Order: sequence, then C-alpha cells, then structure tokens
Amino acid sequence: MEQQIEQRPFRVQEFRGYALNFAARLEASVPHTILRLIQARSHLSRQVFFAAAAEIDLDRPEAFLAQIEVRAADVLADFHGLDPLAQVARALILMKPRRTLEVLYGSCPDGLLGLFERFGSQPLYSPEVYRLAFELFSDPRHRRRAKILGQIPGQIRPEHVTVAANLDERLLHRSVLERCHQREVAALNRFVEMIVDLCGATPASIRESLDQLAVGTRGCKMTEWAEGWMARQVHLPFAAPIPATDPDLKLRLGRELDDLGRRLRNCAAQRKSFTFLGERLIFEVVKPGEQAVLELLRLTSGDQTHWVCEDLRAPRNRRVSPEMAAWVQAKLDQHGIFYQSVAHPSAEKQALHRLVDHTSAFAWDRQRRSE
Repeated sequence: MEQQIEQRPFRVQEFRGYALNFAARLEASVPHTILRLIQARSHLSRQVFFAAAAEIDLDRPEAFLAQIEVRAADVLADFHGLDPLAQVARALILMKPRRTLEVLYGSCPDGLLGLFERFGSQPLYSPEVYRLAFELFSDPRHRRRAKILGQIPGQIRPEHVTVAANLDERLLHRSVLERCHQREVAALNRFVEMIVDLCGATPASIRESLDQLAVGTRGCKMTEWAEGWMARQVHLPFAAPIPATDPDLKLRLGRELDDLGRRLRNCAAQRKSFTFLGERLIFEVVKPGEQAVLELLRLTSGDQTHWVCEDLRAPRNRRVSPEMAAWVQAKLDQHGIFYQSVAHPSAEKQALHRLVDHTSAFAWDRQRRSE
C-alpha cells in the first residue's frame, strides 16, 4: 500500500507599503492583480514585481511602456484598447522575471535573479535597494561586491546589499558582511584607514586578519578584530609630546601596553583604544630605581593642543614616592606638559584646608598628610 505524503497547506503571503499601493492602483484596471501576488509561490516573481513597484512611476506609465516597446514589443501586441495602467499590469503578469528586469534596468546580469529570489517573500523596506543590487551586479567594477553577496547563505537582507555597496574595498569579506550593520560602515571604513597609518597594515595583512574570523556566525561584532589591530599599533597620528630620544620616558603602544600591564600589574592593557585614538598616551619611566607609569591626557582648543599629566602610578597602581613625583615634575617641565602641584602644602595651608573641609586629592591621587 502506497503511503500518501500529506502536503502542508499553502499560506498566502501578504505585503504592505509602497508595493501594496502600487498593486492597488493596478488592481483598479486589472482585477485580481493583488490576489495573484499574495497567492504566488515563487519569491522571485514577487520580488520582481516589488522591484517594478520601486521603479515604475504610475503617474507616467508611458515611460515604462516605451521601454517595453524597445525590449519586449511582442508583449504589447494584444493590448490594443487597454488604458496605460492596464497595459502595465498585463505586461508584468505576462513577462518572465528575467525579461521584466531587462525592461526595468536595460539588462539582467548573471546572478541578479538568484539574489532577488533570496530576498524572501516581502518587499524590501528600502525600495532603492533593488536598483542598487542591479548596479552591483551589472558594473564590472563591483564584481567583488557582488561575489561577496553571493557567498552569504540563506536569505539576503537589504542591509547586506547596502553594506556591500559602501564598504571599503579592503574590507570586502563574507565575515564582515555577516557582522557589520549599516550604521557601522563609516566607522569601519575610517578604522581601516587608521590601521594603515598607525599599524602599517597592507591589503594582504588586512585580508589575512579577516580570513581568521569565523563565518556563518550571528550576533558577533567586529570589535574583536579591531582590538587585534589596536594591539599592532606602532605609530601615532601626531608627534608625541615627549620625543623618542628622551632616555627616561618611553612611549608604549599596542602590545607593549599588554607587556607593561603584566610587568607592573596595572591596567595599561585597557588603554589601547585611548592611545589608538590619540586621546591619552602611556609612558613608562625607565629611569633606574623606582618603576612608574605616566598617563598623559590630550586637550585641544581650536587648533591648539596641550598635554596634561593625568596620572602617575607605581606598580600595582600604587602611589609613587614624593621623590619620584618631584623628578617626573621636572621632566614634564622640560617638555611643556602641565601637571598638578606635587609640593606638600605648608602647615598653614593644611590648617586652612581643615577649616574649610577641603578634601580634594593632591597630584596623582596622593592622599594629603597632616603634620
């Protein structure tokens, strides 16, 4: 006895927005236009209709009909006596998806039909993405962008197309397309320029770093990849306030901050983003004797830049000795860097501080001593 396989009932696919408005206007001239669409089983046929809705101006249907005359004249052969909107509706019903796209865009490049079919059953919320997709697949200059889109498994979202269209050429990679949101594209493009300047990155090294990212992931971001590059920083975007020739204060960047954090057991490793963005700089005191770490904060006003000592710490984030603080103060004076006073207040000042309940810390978080 043959076993009968029960088929799941087909469910109509409703749609809204600009595509429904377009279909409703055609419905007035050709009944059941909307019904045909919501009953359509093919995602491709629906998406091609939605692309037509995004492209055709029904207030000027003659423009689309003229395109049909040029590229598919036989379609209009039996349309005599029909009003223009009815001709548009009948043409969209009769033409195959490839031919429809050829009429809409002038051609249907390889891969475009497959992309449209993977858009799913609903109209794209950004109608301009349909033409953007065509431009990526039709322009030889965008061959890599179209290829990356083809590597994305499953359904293609509008963000995939817009991200692929706007990413820096050096970032065209499946893992980036899967992880990157449209609002992050500008930041990623800026970041890749920065790693060229600050890390000596090349197109080959960038590609190699992207190849190490897992593909087919969801919910992952590019943060880990960016952190990896910040660890490779070797340059600053400006001249350091303390020159490299200074024998006692050495600038630490990238992985040097990790090493500094391990050796002195402090939070230097967490400062990589600050040094990468040029907001703060970390210098190690390499003078024989007491070890210390100096943190400088960059201040700007118009076109002027100044540096101020934000922190000075001994190993394990402890306070430095007064002698070390005084020595660092003299070094900062040499380089024109601002700092808080490290001198102990006089007995008279300390008495005044107690009178007014003055509890602000002295330089670099050193606690006040009472005599």
